[in-house]
Amino acid sequence: MKNFLLQTTATLMLTASAGSILAPAALAGNGSGPGASRDDAQFVLPYHGDINPFHGDINPFHGDINPFYGDISPFWGDISPFWGDINPFHGDISAFWGDIDPFHGDINPFHGDIDAFWGDVGPLWGDIDAFWGDIDPFTGDSASLAAQLEGLFDQAETVFGASIEAQTGQSFRNHFLQDLLVRHGIDPSTPDSLEQVTAQQRSAFFLAFYDGLMNFSGTDRFDHWMPAINWSPALSQAAGGGDGVLVGLLDFSFQSDEGMDVRTSHGERDYLDFNHGAAVASLIAAPHDGSGVMGVAPDVTLRTYNPFDETLSTNWDDVRSGLLKLARPGPDIINMSLGLPGWTLHQQWGTIFSDKHVARATDDVLLVVAAGNDGVSQTADLDWTGVSTLSNLLIVGSVNPNGEISSFSNRPGTACLTVRGRCRDGNRLMDRFLVAPGELLLVSDGSGGVTRLSGTSFAAPLVTGAAALVLGRWNWLEASDVADVLLFTAEDLGAPGVDEVYGWGMLDIDAAMSPIDMTNLVHLERSRRRGYSEQSIDVISLASGRLSFRSARDNSITVFEPIGDTYRDFEISVADLMFDDSSRDRNMRANAETYLRERTWWLVNGRQFNDTGETSYQLSADGRMQITSVAAAADPRAPVSSSGLPFQTGVNFRDTETGREFRLGAGEGAMALNPQDGFGLFSDHRPETGGVNPVLGFASGGAYAMSTIPLGDRTRMALGVTTSQDERLFVNPISGEEQALVEGVAGYQATAFLASVSHEFNDSLTAHMTYTSLNEATGLLGAQGSSGLGLAGGATTDALTVGAETRLPLAVTLSSSATLARTRSVNFDDSLLSLPDGTVSSAFQLTARRDGLFTSVDAVRFSIIQPLHVESGALEYSSTRIVDRETGELGPDLQRWELGGERPLFAEVLYATPMFDGRVDLSLFTRAELAGETSAQDVAGMASGARFRLEF
Repeated sequence: MKNFLLQTTATLMLTASAGSILAPAALAGNGSGPGASRDDAQFVLPYHGDINPFHGDINPFHGDINPFYGDISPFWGDISPFWGDINPFHGDISAFWGDIDPFHGDINPFHGDIDAFWGDVGPLWGDIDAFWGDIDPFTGDSASLAAQLEGLFDQAETVFGASIEAQTGQSFRNHFLQDLLVRHGIDPSTPDSLEQVTAQQRSAFFLAFYDGLMNFSGTDRFDHWMPAINWSPALSQAAGGGDGVLVGLLDFSFQSDEGMDVRTSHGERDYLDFNHGAAVASLIAAPHDGSGVMGVAPDVTLRTYNPFDETLSTNWDDVRSGLLKLARPGPDIINMSLGLPGWTLHQQWGTIFSDKHVARATDDVLLVVAAGNDGVSQTADLDWTGVSTLSNLLIVGSVNPNGEISSFSNRPGTACLTVRGRCRDGNRLMDRFLVAPGELLLVSDGSGGVTRLSGTSFAAPLVTGAAALVLGRWNWLEASDVADVLLFTAEDLGAPGVDEVYGWGMLDIDAAMSPIDMTNLVHLERSRRRGYSEQSIDVISLASGRLSFRSARDNSITVFEPIGDTYRDFEISVADLMFDDSSRDRNMRANAETYLRERTWWLVNGRQFNDTGETSYQLSADGRMQITSVAAAADPRAPVSSSGLPFQTGVNFRDTETGREFRLGAGEGAMALNPQDGFGLFSDHRPETGGVNPVLGFASGGAYAMSTIPLGDRTRMALGVTTSQDERLFVNPISGEEQALVEGVAGYQATAFLASVSHEFNDSLTAHMTYTSLNEATGLLGAQGSSGLGLAGGATTDALTVGAETRLPLAVTLSSSATLARTRSVNFDDSLLSLPDGTVSSAFQLTARRDGLFTSVDAVRFSIIQPLHVESGALEYSSTRIVDRETGELGPDLQRWELGGERPLFAEVLYATPMFDGRVDLSLFTRAELAGETSAQDVAGMASGARFRLEF
C-alpha cells in the first residue's frame, strides 16, 4: 500500500521537448594513479629550433622546477580542490560499502545505476567529511588526527586489502601504504610530526592515496572533469563514441598499448619516455574497457606527428610540415598543444594558416589550439588578412575544479584577428575561445599507468573529443558548423556573454549533443518545386488522452536544427513527447484529495453513493408534473471553460403519468444522461477513471439536454446531447492568472449524441442499450498534439454500450456496463499524423452495492473498472529524416505507431456510515491498480483514505 492516509501531491505535467538523444547521468569525479605530476601542457615554439624551452641546464624530470613556461603547481594557491573534503570511506556515502563489490565484476560503469562512482556519490569531489580540515594540526590535537588517519587506513585495507594482495602478493600496508607515507613525509606513529605537514602536502597525499587505491578497483577511472563538462561514458556510447572520425595530434609521439587506434607518422620519437602525447591522446580516445583513463570519444582514430627534436623544441617549418603530413589522410580535427610564451595566439599562426598548401589541406578541418600557460591576457591584435582559417579555429583555456579560470591559463583579452586593419564582427580572439577543465586531470603516463597533469594542453583534448562526438553523430557537418555547436552551447562564465577571460564559457558536451535553441527546431517537408522546406515548430507535445502505444519508446519523430547551410537531426521518442493532462485539476489539486472528496458524498438520495444532490417539487395541482433541481460542486477534473459555471446545475421535468421526461443543464452530462442509477460518481463516467460509457465522458462538462419517451409499460427510449469545451487553461497558483496548459495546443471541443433504450424485465432486473456518436473537433479520444502532431480536424467515434441493474438478495444491487467503440478520422489538419484504419476501444465497469452491512444505515460499494482502452489501431507518421548519415541526405520517414499497450484494470471499495444521529459521517475508500501501467491520471498502485464530516 503506497498511500494509507490522505496525501496531497501536485500533478506535474511534463512536456517533453526536443532534448538530447539520451538522458546523461551525473558523475562523481575521482580518478586513479600513483600520484600527482605537473606539466604546463604548452610547448614553446622557438622560431629557429635552437632554443631549448627548458632553459638549457634545467633538467625537466628532476626537482621542483616546472619543465614548461608558467607556474603550474597542482597543490598551490587556488589549485587545491582537495582541501578538507577528501575522505572517500567515511560518513554515509561510501563508494565501496554495502552491497556493491568493486572486485567481483558487478560494477558496470556504462549502464544502469549500479556503479560505485555514478550519480551523486562524490567520494573525492563531494562534501564528505575530511580528516584534515576540521582539525587544526597546530592546536595540539595531533593525536586525534593520527587516530583518524589510522581509521582511514583500516577502512581502506578492509575494502582493498584482498584485491591488493591478490594482484601483488603483498599486503595493503607493505605494498601500498608504507611507501606512500614515506614519499609524502607523513608518519602517523609520530603525531607531532603531522603539525609540519603543509596544506599542499596534505592535498597531494590524499589525492595520491585515493588514486593509488583506484588502481585496484577493477573499473575505469572517473575524474572531476566529467561532470564539469556534462559528459558520461553512456553519453559517449549513445553518440557513437566518435566512430569514423580521424583526429590528428601535433604532439609528442608515443607507443600505445592501451587499446587506442593510433597511427604514428614521423617516427617513434618518444624522447626521454616523455608522456605528453600519450596524456593528450588518452583524454580524447582512451577506451572504456574497465581499466585506466576514459576518453571522451573512445572510438576515434588518432594520427600523430611529432615535430619536436631531441632538444624537445621545434620550429615553425616543422609545424607546417606536421600540419601538411597530418592533413594528407583527411583528418576531421587536429589538436595542437604548442605555442610561444606570452601569447594566447601568436602572429606566426597566421603565417602558417595562410600558406596555400596548409590552407587547402585544412580548409574543412577543425583546428583546436591550447591557449598556453603564462596567465596572460592578450592585447596585441593579429593581422589575419588573407587567412581563411577562422570559423574552423578554436582556442581553449583552462579552468579549475571550481569553474574559475586557472591562474596559469592564457586568456583572449581584447585582441582581434584584423582584416586590413579592421576588427570585424566575430573576429575577436574571445569569439573563438572557450574553456575546459585543465587542472589535475587524470591521464595516461604513456607507460601503462596513469598520472595527473595540469595545463591548457589537457583542456584542449576535451574540446577535441567533444568535437569528435558531434561530428561522429552528424558526419556531414563542416568544421565551422562543429565549432559553432561547441561555442554556442558552452556554459556562460564570468561576465554575461562572450568576455575577455572565458570567451564563450565552459565546454558542455551534453548541451552540444542537444539542440542549441529549442525555439529554432523545424520539420522538413518535401515540395515538388522547392525541394525540402522548413516548417517551424513551437512546443512538440502529445497530450495522451486515452491513447496508449504498444512501443512508445521505439516510435519517434525527427526534428531538425538549421546550422550553417545544413541541419542537425534529433530523434524524440513518442514516450517522451506524451503527457497526461486528462486528470489535471485546473486548480492544481492533488489526485488523492480529489478521490477522497468524491468518495465521501453519499446518502444524498437514500443509500446512494452520489456526487449530486436533488430536490423535487410538484408543478401541477394534480401532481402529474414534477420538477427536480439538480446541483453539485464542479467536477474538479472535468474540462471547464472560463465562461462556464463554477458549479453544476440542472433541471428535470417529468410527467409521472406518462413517464415523459426532459433534462436540461450544464455540467457532468455523461452522468446526467446515463440511464443507470447505480453509477452516481463523476469518476464512473470519466474516460480515464471509469468504465461507464466513457465515450460519452469526452463530451461532458458543458451544456446537455435529454428527452425520454416511454415505448410501453416497461420500455423507455431517450435521446440526448452533451457538449464539452476545454480551453486548456489552468490557474497559476502563484499569480492567480489563467495560463495555457500547453502552448500550441488548441482548446478541446467535443459533442456527443446518444440514443438509448431501457427495458425493465421485472422488479429485479433492468437492461439498457445505448448508441453514442462522439464528434471531437480538435482531438482523438481526448488526445491532442501540437507542432506537426496536431489532431485538429478531430475524429468521430461510434459506440455501443450495454448495461444492466440487478437487485439481489441481502440488499445487494449489481450494476454493470460494457462499451465497444470504433473511432475513425478522415484527416487531421496540417498534421504529420493520420489514422488510416481507425481504432477499436473497450471499457467496462461492474459495481456491487450492499446496504446495511454492519448497521441498518451503512453501505459499501465494490467496483471492478476497466477505463477506456484502445484494443487495436495505429497512427501513421509521415515526415522526413536523414537516410544517409555520411552525407546528410534527406528522405521520407514513414512509421506506424501501433496503439494499445497494457490493459488498465482497477478495483475500488467505498464504505460510508452516518453516526450520532446523522450529525457525523464517516467515509472510507481504497483504490488499487490490478493491471496496466500507472500513469499520471491514476492514483498509483494503491491509495486509501478516510474522512469525517461533522454537521453542527
